[in-house]
This record gives sequence, C-alpha cells and structure tokens, in this order.
Amino acid sequence: MGDTMYDLNKINDCLNTKKIGQTIIQYEELTSTYLKSKNIFGTCPDGAVILSEKQTKWTVRMGQEWVCHPEKNIYLSIILKPLVNNHLTSKFDVIGCAALCEALNNLYNIDCKIKWPNDILARDKKVSSVNSSLVVRNNRPEGIIISLGINTNISMEEIESCDEIKEIATSLFHETSGEVDREELIAEILNNIEKYYEEMIDSGSVQGVSDIFREDSVIIDKDIEVRKKGKKTSRKVYAKDINAEGLLVVINEKGNEEILSPGEIVITYEKNT
Repeated sequence: MGDTMYDLNKINDCLNTKKIGQTIIQYEELTSTYLKSKNIFGTCPDGAVILSEKQTKWTVRMGQEWVCHPEKNIYLSIILKPLVNNHLTSKFDVIGCAALCEALNNLYNIDCKIKWPNDILARDKKVSSVNSSLVVRNNRPEGIIISLGINTNISMEEIESCDEIKEIATSLFHETSGEVDREELIAEILNNIEKYYEEMIDSGSVQGVSDIFREDSVIIDKDIEVRKKGKKTSRKVYAKDINAEGLLVVINEKGNEEILSPGEIVITYEKNT
C-alpha cells in the first residue's frame, strides 16, 4: 500500500458509530467498490465499509459514467444486512443523500441540493452520486449496498479536461477553495448514515430523512421532465413531494397523482435564477 491510502486510524478516531465503519477494508484499485462489496458480501459483517483509492468504473443510473481520480476523490460502499424487501432500496438512496448533504453543510458550510433520485449538487453542478442496490441470493433479499462517489480534491482544471462532465460537475476542492480532509468527511458521512439507518429500523420509515431530502430538493414544486430507464422519450410532470418511502410524488399531464420509483430519473428541471 502506498502513502496515499486512506488513514483508517484517523477515520476511526472521528467515528461515533456502533456498527457502520467498525470494519473497513481498503484497496488501491478496484473496478468498483460496489462490485467488490457484492462479491465479498457473505463474508463481511453488517456495517462493513469498502474503500478504494482508484476505481476503473463508476457507473450511476442510466449508464452515465463518473470521473475517477486516484488519491483525490472518495469511492466507498457500505454493506448493510437488515431483513429487507425490494421496496426498501429507495429509502437507502434518501438516507445516503441526506447524510452526505448534512456532512457537507456541517463541515464546510456548503449549501448542497439533491436532484432526485441520487445526485448531490453544489450550485447546480454535480459533486456526488449515491446508489443503493439490493443484494439477492437464492431469490431472497439479504441486504443493501450503499455506494458513493464524491468529487473531493479534484481541481476544476481536471474536471474541465473531461468533455463528458465539464459542464455538469464540480468538486469540494473548488467549492471550498481548499483541500478537504477525506478521512474526516468519510467518518462524518458514516456517522450520519448510521443515525438515519437506526431511525428507519426503529420507525419503519424514513419520514424524518424525507423531510430533509424535501427541503434540500431542487425539483419539488417545479415542472420537470422524466425518462424511464432504457427509454428515449421523456414526459413532463409536476414534482409535488417526496413521500415516506423516499419516492417522488408527481402530478402527470392528466392531472393525476403518480408515484415514481428510482427507475425514472429526472432529466431537466427549472433552475433558480
């Protein structure tokens, strides 16, 4: 391992969790922390965290790829093993987004916004993405993997050198005008996720987190366009609310209320001027 690997002792010193992050496994390079987590899921304890300095592939919903810069960004996955059903997946997207927004606000006073279902924005540009996936073995759900990719200490010059993202992305380095302590940020995110995770287990819902998600949303009370995964055509709807399940409540063109799952992604929305 090189000198640029994550300092696990520093992460541990900043943690106040009982479960999440008590086991951390780090790698210099992975295809993705999600794929590694999925492969070793059965041998890892509940709350285990997989970190990688470099990822050769970080694909978010709808097949979009996210830029990877070793030693500058954060790539992590969290293994959670509750008794779950498929409908819980969207709740973990909400938990991950709310936890990250809270961490960035508390540590760096960044006014982050959430573009449903899983993008974190700073001044209307993407700084992170959260993806929750159900783990199923022998036709039975066994747990959830929450994965995050965060543009941390990458410069705008490096972002602008990548044609695919130069118009839509930013970084914490740019937003704070300085280098971010990755270990401190990781610990803060894990602390927040465990807090919201325990609330969900106790109450059976993510209503409290949904309230945070709603307050930080860039699309609520706006006309938006959504497109189903794998489809080329989009449709216009009015974003009304985020419900207790973490799903988007919209009013369709016929005036009827409709619930959208994360299989539909927001394409465009009315930006504040």
